[in-house]
Amino acid sequence: MGVPGMLEKNVYDQYGLYCDEKYQFGQYEGFRSGSQYYVLMPSLRRHDHLWVQLEWAKRLKARGVPQITDLVPDMGGNAVTRVDGVQQLLFQLPEEEDRSGLSEGETLAMMHEFGKGWVPEVNDLHLYGRWLSFWERRIEQLEAFHRTIDQRLQKTAFDQQFLYTFPYYLGRAETAMQWLVEEGMEQTLSPSMGTINHTRFKPGAWMVADENRTQVKLPLSFVYDHPARDVGECLRYCYEQDDLSLASDFLEAYTRGQPLQPPMWALVGARLLFPLTYVELMEEHYLNEGTKEVRADVDEEKFEQVLEHEESYMKHTAQCLLDALPEASKGQWFTRDRAFAFIQ
Repeated sequence: MGVPGMLEKNVYDQYGLYCDEKYQFGQYEGFRSGSQYYVLMPSLRRHDHLWVQLEWAKRLKARGVPQITDLVPDMGGNAVTRVDGVQQLLFQLPEEEDRSGLSEGETLAMMHEFGKGWVPEVNDLHLYGRWLSFWERRIEQLEAFHRTIDQRLQKTAFDQQFLYTFPYYLGRAETAMQWLVEEGMEQTLSPSMGTINHTRFKPGAWMVADENRTQVKLPLSFVYDHPARDVGECLRYCYEQDDLSLASDFLEAYTRGQPLQPPMWALVGARLLFPLTYVELMEEHYLNEGTKEVRADVDEEKFEQVLEHEESYMKHTAQCLLDALPEASKGQWFTRDRAFAFIQ
């Protein structure tokens, strides 16, 4: 048997567990100890956030939502422990197979139904009714980036592309925010619609452990918001991938064949119109500028992919909203050249 590495030693010292076999679960490191499987996740939030998310997970599990991980405290009873040089949390994967027979969309609908009204006291997890303020702040930050980059004497290829595309995406963001107010009516939302969501949901967002555990849910991704958040982000992913059948299958499963109501579609539309993927890429690039040598090449490639898919994405979004909200959508929104005629 080989000499144990730092991870194996830390896990045994802190948790009393042997690492019989190491695994990679997506972006996270995990291991098998005996017949049990575990995954390590960096601790990125404050403890008060963690306790709320764990309580949500406990309640969802009690209501019958399948495949939710359990936090494993260390031998001292601490939730957060230093493993492999990083403050981490250890979660045990569910032992049982998922026998619910539910699809991803059906399970998400169950979570949204059972999670209603579990309002967190932690402000950072409470995103319900706050999209407009969040979006305004993020666009203001991009405008500040734009002013700074515009004054640079030496500009990278990424800088030049950002300066060229920003007016278009600014227009798209402004359209999304106007839609959110006029059609989504976020300012008048009933508190009763808030529920458990994910930071960024997409098909396959839940972890696949093996062929019997394909929807393993990690509590650290939970936030409190309108269910339109998860639905909108799932459709965003499908449209960015140009996969209409995946979008259709998800909606069919989520709604169990029943159409979403217009107020829900109005909020989904706002999320689809807001250029979140572009905004996140600009934030990631300029907030971490110069920290990695290969960052520029990687970001330029991502940027090209965003621009390459923009036209088809907006066509899918426009068609989706024209179909779902014909009265709201006809004429006034999709004839605004600044938001829908993509720059070539």
